[in-house]
Amino acid sequence: MADQDLAALRAELASLREENAMLREKLAAALDGTGVCLWQGEPPSGRLTVFNLQDFDAGDMAPDFSVWLAKLHPDDHATTLESYYGHLAGERPFYEAEYRTLRPDGAVTWLWDRGRVVERDENGQPLRILGAHIDITRRKAYEAQLARLAHHDALTGLPNRRPMLERLRRETEARPADTAGVLALAMLDIDHFKTFNDRFGHDVGDRVLAGVGQHLAAQLAEGELCCRWGGEEFLLLLHGASADEAALRVERIRASFAALGQALALPVPVGASVGVAAHRAGETFMQTIRRADHALLAAKQGGRDRVCRG
Repeated sequence: MADQDLAALRAELASLREENAMLREKLAAALDGTGVCLWQGEPPSGRLTVFNLQDFDAGDMAPDFSVWLAKLHPDDHATTLESYYGHLAGERPFYEAEYRTLRPDGAVTWLWDRGRVVERDENGQPLRILGAHIDITRRKAYEAQLARLAHHDALTGLPNRRPMLERLRRETEARPADTAGVLALAMLDIDHFKTFNDRFGHDVGDRVLAGVGQHLAAQLAEGELCCRWGGEEFLLLLHGASADEAALRVERIRASFAALGQALALPVPVGASVGVAAHRAGETFMQTIRRADHALLAAKQGGRDRVCRG
């Protein structure tokens, strides 16, 4: 090959490299701010190439499939790899997954990842797959927060009615009639709660609700549950050897309120009225709740700061 031909080829190669670099710059500029990071995988060698970093650092990107696999969260292996290998095998039109990757310091990054094979050999085996991923860690945090708010009371941190009713449904439906022990429900109302709001302000009222919620949660044994039923009312699901034992335990919980006002630095003591009912065979959980509620009404009408059984 003549020297001038070789020089021409070198010049053309340099021009192509420059053009390729300019295209990559334009691509990065076009994607800037979108969070979309483009990648290419080469299944035969396992090599991975990232074309633009976006919100990632260079060290975040795995240079080959084995490194990426090592960073993949163990709980996400099955679903992610099922989609990936299913697409490589031609069983899926594309690969798509949401998964977590683990940093060396243990921090978790959530990614949405999607790719498609763009080149296969004469036997149909994948040679190249192009794809894109986006960091969705913030979105996942918002989703988790929304899910918690949907099932928990924001002020007390306790579950709300929804998980309590679902738990009661499961427990009462699966509970054989000859099961040893009892399942008891205690409906608790903070005595004269309106006074806290009217005399001392809603900030103090909120402190009472939050403090009572934490106090009640601390009284639970494993497998028991307390929820904010509504307003200043709380519902406790308790287990015991007998209805008498459950009632005695609820009385101890009520008596423990004597020291709660001082513990919460409140201007006046906190009291509670409680209605307790043990679940009966053949009874729906809503019927048990109603009996506990009626017992609570009796406690309030009887002078408050007491426990009545339903």
